[in-house]
Amino acid sequence: MLTWVDLLALMVLALSLALGYRGGLVLAWVGLLGLPLYAAALALGLPAFWTALALGLVLGALAKSLPLFLSEAAERGLGLLGGGLLGLFLAAAIWTGFPSEPAPSGGIRYPSLRLPTPIYQGVAQSPFARRVFAWAWGTPWARKALGLEGQHLR
Repeated sequence: MLTWVDLLALMVLALSLALGYRGGLVLAWVGLLGLPLYAAALALGLPAFWTALALGLVLGALAKSLPLFLSEAAERGLGLLGGGLLGLFLAAAIWTGFPSEPAPSGGIRYPSLRLPTPIYQGVAQSPFARRVFAWAWGTPWARKALGLEGQHLR
């Protein structure tokens, strides 16, 4: 059964798809070029804020100044693909954004038991949140891109 966390993440994914369809090439640049560059820059150890700011400025300037002559259907298709990738990233950020804590067995507990009960139940009963967190925690570039390092409650 879907919880409020899943509905929020899936709504963001749907809105990103719609925005990609309407935005065309701008969202194609963000999703197809910006997200991989952002993940690669964070894997190299660059600070997240300045990396995102620089990529946003450069990709925004490129999107507005580089003349690409594509049909409307091709622009919308690329925008849909870029918006979908951006939506998946944002949905993963929602599913993994709740605090975790070190478990007594030496592993990691997600979500933290110190969360308020309604929030804990929404995340714990989600069919996606723990799977996405486990995938992101085990993937070094996803762990850095989603900001999971150092977020544990003490």
